[in-house]
Amino acid sequence: MSVFPVPKKIIKTDGFFETSELMKVFSELESLFAYEELKTFVNFEKAAKEDAQLKYLLDNELAEQDYKIVVGEKDITIYASSAVGHFYGTTTLKQIFDKSIQCQTIIDGPDLKVRGFMYDISRNKVPKVETVKLIIDVMAKLKMNHLELYVEGFSFGYKSFPEYLHKDGYLTIEEYQEIEAYANSKFIDFVPNMNGFGHMNAWLAIPELKHLGETETGMYKWGKFRKPSTLNALDPESIELVKKMYADMIPYMKSQYFNMNFDEPFELGLEKTKEAVEQYGEEKVYIDYMLKAYEEIKKYGKTPIIWGDVLINHDNALPLIPKDMIFAEWGYEAEHPFKDHLKKLSKAGIKFLAAPGTSTWNTIAGRKDDAYENILNACYYTKEYGGEGILLTDWGDNGHLQPLPISLPYLAYAGLLSYRCNEGAFKKVRKFVNKEIFDDSSGMIADLILELGNYYHFENDYVGNATHSFHVITQSVNALDQEEEDRVDYVIKRMRGKELTIEKYNAIMDFYDAKHNQLLDCDVDNLVKDELAFAIHLLKTLATFLLAVNDIYDNKFRIKRFKEVLKQKDILIGTLEYIWLERNKYSELEDSIQKITSVMTMCEEFIGRLK
Repeated sequence: MSVFPVPKKIIKTDGFFETSELMKVFSELESLFAYEELKTFVNFEKAAKEDAQLKYLLDNELAEQDYKIVVGEKDITIYASSAVGHFYGTTTLKQIFDKSIQCQTIIDGPDLKVRGFMYDISRNKVPKVETVKLIIDVMAKLKMNHLELYVEGFSFGYKSFPEYLHKDGYLTIEEYQEIEAYANSKFIDFVPNMNGFGHMNAWLAIPELKHLGETETGMYKWGKFRKPSTLNALDPESIELVKKMYADMIPYMKSQYFNMNFDEPFELGLEKTKEAVEQYGEEKVYIDYMLKAYEEIKKYGKTPIIWGDVLINHDNALPLIPKDMIFAEWGYEAEHPFKDHLKKLSKAGIKFLAAPGTSTWNTIAGRKDDAYENILNACYYTKEYGGEGILLTDWGDNGHLQPLPISLPYLAYAGLLSYRCNEGAFKKVRKFVNKEIFDDSSGMIADLILELGNYYHFENDYVGNATHSFHVITQSVNALDQEEEDRVDYVIKRMRGKELTIEKYNAIMDFYDAKHNQLLDCDVDNLVKDELAFAIHLLKTLATFLLAVNDIYDNKFRIKRFKEVLKQKDILIGTLEYIWLERNKYSELEDSIQKITSVMTMCEEFIGRLK
């Protein structure tokens, strides 16, 4: 019988313990949450130590998250030094529990202290509380212990700014506290998270706050014009705004940590701080502003977590980072230099987390090989260089179009590997996902999702943090957002080299059809089937666009293909709306629908050009 995650040591011995319909249980520590977990698979009553068949005993020699299970012929004993150890022991007991259990000793504890997951609730898709609880349930089975919901804009219910909130578009503080209570009951730390420097687009779009931007006009980056997103680090009003934001969230949360983010301040040094950056350096201006936020966070008794993308490039600034601050080194490609960066942080004496990604955003169905290598490197080098742990990220860039089930196998891999950083952890993912997440008796759903996540290998070339198929969406949106170029020419130029030939198109469509047929035979909830069918349908539609845009074919052929794309519009939008509202609040669904309609608009313009 498999145990997830893999324990440090299992020593089998002769004999068996025979369970009973009503187990007698004793605990030296009032392990309420362990009892709640026990109730999910055992009928029991409390009893005296000498009468108990299952005993929770204290062993102060064990580390806080460690436990030991001893199954004897007469009783089962779970040793731990804390309630969390007893809970983890109970989670393992659930997996080996049967009418007859072989005598054995299980010695266990995690390799990494922090095993976290951060879910983006700010790029269009705000989950329902029930959806977050589903994620928590998966994390608990993996013995993960750290959850964040990424907040930028108005996905959180700021009581100080009710005029900026949209109906059914945010989580309230009361919902946060409900999530917190549920997470804490499974020994998962629910860590508040809020950006307060970059990624301030929504705030700076408000007329009365526009003046707080580093620039009030925006900038060109990554091939497109971007609206203002970075606060002016030198304006005292900037930190005063952030203080009000903090006051609406931090004091209501129990976690000792707070993720302040502070990543990607793209416009820093562009206009209002240009002179200061030129005189003192980007890192000095960044740190001076960061320390103001740091001091505010410390007033609430919290330990800040900060993204490291700015300061990792300034070795001279690393000694200026407060000693209690946790530096989160993020990167999402297979080749991200976790080894070099984490080694640098370790040598500098900086506490750090490594933050890999699921690689599902900007892809619809993921990039499996990249995600696996990225997560593996993050876990391995965090252990190698003495880091605090990992924080797996699941972003929602450009419409959050990937369904939740696409991300769950990568959450499973990160959970299994961060708990036990050993060789071959990927082999455990299939069984865990099939059994513990989807309860799929066919045993096919894990392979389907993971194999679907390699569709990008059919494309012409590798592209970072996205796929060619998804670029159909982003470049269509970008074309409609700009006025400098003819829109068809804009797309042609940016899709050059990404077009599919008929041979590649047929191959990838055969692949998608095979995955869809496989999906029909999976024994999973209908919602999961519908979500994955949507992903496959959208990918097939984007592949057809990539064929149609290829000018080696005649106009008649191309018009026919563009019309095939247009025929998918209504069913794609209808399905997206249905699966979205099953798991999420309405939030910014209209904007995500607009991503699809932008592709359809470009099809119409191509047809007009080709006629």
